[in-house]
Amino acid sequence: SKQQNATTQQQQQQQQCSEINTTIRSREGYKNFPWTRPKRLLHLILLWTRRLFLTPSSVLFFVSMMTTFCILTILAVHQFGHTALEEGLLYHFSRVDHRHNYSSFWYWIYLARGRLTTSLDFDGSGSGSDCNNPMSIVGRVLFLPQAILILYASLGLAPYDLPYALFVQTFMFVAQNKVITAQYFTWYLCLLPLCSDRIKWTSRKIVTALILLGVSIVSWLGSAYCLEMRGMSVHFMVWLASIGFFVANVNLLGSMLCEYKGFGTELLLSSE
Repeated sequence: SKQQNATTQQQQQQQQCSEINTTIRSREGYKNFPWTRPKRLLHLILLWTRRLFLTPSSVLFFVSMMTTFCILTILAVHQFGHTALEEGLLYHFSRVDHRHNYSSFWYWIYLARGRLTTSLDFDGSGSGSDCNNPMSIVGRVLFLPQAILILYASLGLAPYDLPYALFVQTFMFVAQNKVITAQYFTWYLCLLPLCSDRIKWTSRKIVTALILLGVSIVSWLGSAYCLEMRGMSVHFMVWLASIGFFVANVNLLGSMLCEYKGFGTELLLSSE
């Protein structure tokens, strides 16, 4: 009788898990995140506003985070002056560097930097203030698309799966960044183990996207080697390879969103 009761409870648990899974898929949709439904997005905005500002735990976390950040920043500025603030924080908002840069913006940075240097040398004005530097201003403006995408992902993904949302946000931030060097890839790869079980890696779409990404990386490395190591004038070829790399990243992200399987059964039951 005990075995029968255990079997019955297990069957009921599996049935309950299946019903939960079906309900969530039908109501929310794992593959159809509510990015194109304004009413749903408004509801999520209100939900996250309450979670961030009206719950004691989130308020405590926000206050402690900001307090720690401000104290450490003030101590650094007091010890090393404005250089600490500029080099440690502000510089990354306006950073424009064309060397070893996978981003499709690198060619614009390369050409603009050359023209700016020529103009400054001609005017005899020197390096000029970074605040008045047109490249620095444009560098800050280019953060706007990243901020919009991260906000969009926060509303569309985080309510379903926070680890997956963190991975997608970091992936989008790196892919859209104006400076992408090799170490940037570790930013989102270190988050992948937290959500890799949610993605159907064996699907044809994912496999094709990974192959295209690999081809784009090899193309970029080959053209960059010819430019930097061999001194060949292949700037335009490297730029085309950078565009291919960007397209491959966007395609891979879209494939991972389409092949997203959702939570495991244990997580679904625990959330209920």
